[in-house]
Amino acid sequence: MLGKSVLRAAKLLSLSQSQLAIVLDMDVEAITQLQNQPELDPNSKQGKLALLLIRLYQALHALTGGDQAAMKIFLTSENRVTSGIPIHQIETMSGLIFVLNFVEAIV
Repeated sequence: MLGKSVLRAAKLLSLSQSQLAIVLDMDVEAITQLQNQPELDPNSKQGKLALLLIRLYQALHALTGGDQAAMKIFLTSENRVTSGIPIHQIETMSGLIFVLNFVEAIV
């Protein structure tokens, strides 16, 4: 269930397989396997990252009213408040948490 949910969130956030692999700290082959067998342990590091990414999607969805184009613009544009480009910031767990906290705070 978690694997399927994170794949859907990544698709709706317009993340490529390689971007998702970086966010989840996996290799691209593991993402391909996840697509074929969408099982992910929520207690694993990758599972915890997946849960954070899903929360980020939910917060951005609430913020933008589900506008995928607006979500993509947010992720790919320089953000003065987060002092970076969110798509790059979410490549680390600390960056993902930072961007998530920011978005949840403004929803």
